[in-house]
Amino acid sequence: MRLLLLCWRSAMSRCTPLMIVQVVMTVWQDDFSWTGVLEKILAAAVAWGTVGLAVAVVAWLLLYRRARAAGIELSAQALDERQAHLLWETRPDEGGLDRVRERLTSSERAYLLLEPARDELTFRWRPGRRADHTVRASLTFDALAGTVLVDVRGGEGHLGVAGLTGAPAFVAVSQIAVAVGLTGRKDGRYERV
Repeated sequence: MRLLLLCWRSAMSRCTPLMIVQVVMTVWQDDFSWTGVLEKILAAAVAWGTVGLAVAVVAWLLLYRRARAAGIELSAQALDERQAHLLWETRPDEGGLDRVRERLTSSERAYLLLEPARDELTFRWRPGRRADHTVRASLTFDALAGTVLVDVRGGEGHLGVAGLTGAPAFVAVSQIAVAVGLTGRKDGRYERV
């Protein structure tokens, strides 16, 4: 519920300028009276509030679908600029780091793939359709535990799910998990970082 309210607040922050322009234009065109202005402001607030709620519900459903596909817990922190999730390999017996590196290089969303350490990969990931909207990501492997720490930093103000700001990092974590074969669940429970 808290995530839905955060999505609604983000959607309303994008709808408010349109609402203000609409109210000013209708007041300008009609006769100016205080009761007329108040009625127009109230009608616009209700209408745009409903539109903002519809956008928030669509964004929440899209985030839920992505989280479920990746096996990542959906919480109120999904709109944060930085996402760090501890994920497990779905098939740990198939080569781990080498398999993930191959899948990343074959993905059209990943580029600038670097290996600063033996058990770490850093790269840029494109969570949306535009090539200039990317996030910074890193994968750190723990071979003994069979886990991978996925750390994604947005911070560039790009739009994410349904036009909401702040969601690209969560979308990228979900896409990376699905693309390289990682899951957020181990024995039916989630692990928080």
